Amino acid sequence: MRIITRVAVGLAAVATTLTVAPFAHAESGGFQLDRTEYGPGDYVTISYDVTARCEGKAKSNGFINWYSSEFEVGGPNTFVAQANASFVPGTYTAELTCKGETVTRDFTVVAPRDKFTLDKAEVEAGGDISVMKTKQSDCGEVATSPGFTAPIKLEYESVNLRIGNGQVVDQPGTYQAEMTCGGKQVQVPFVVTAKAPAQP
Repeated sequence: MRIITRVAVGLAAVATTLTVAPFAHAESGGFQLDRTEYGPGDYVTISYDVTARCEGKAKSNGFINWYSSEFEVGGPNTFVAQANASFVPGTYTAELTCKGETVTRDFTVVAPRDKFTLDKAEVEAGGDISVMKTKQSDCGEVATSPGFTAPIKLEYESVNLRIGNGQVVDQPGTYQAEMTCGGKQVQVPFVVTAKAPAQP
């Protein structure tokens, strides 16, 4: 009798686990977002494993069109869809039905961050140029360009301003100043003009 009782208790425990599992999965499994923070209008990549058994489109008022694209095969046993983040900063929730349950994921749309600027759009060959950014900028500390004689390192100028000074090359032409901002390469164009004729 003891053996039968133990088996019965074990089966009851398994049955309880199977009953609770789908609800636990709705919290921890299901679909994933590629990031938790996006800039206005950024692409949002949504994915789920085939075992999650998700269906339909992902939905959120933080998506520009409310719904993601249709899910398509994105790799072995993986389905992928995309959406565009809202242009309005705030915290949003994306949801998708997986195994008959609504699974949610929170994400944030952040306000646009300042990038960097140059003190002038045109510089005479061999002339001076300055690169500037605010404290709020998500750019790095060094600007590079084929139009600079050397990389320009930005230094502390004031509480809200960082500035780096350098020189442009002697070869006239259109160039791009480049910095890494938020993990991406951002470019700002400028023109190196020919030197003015020497005054007699």
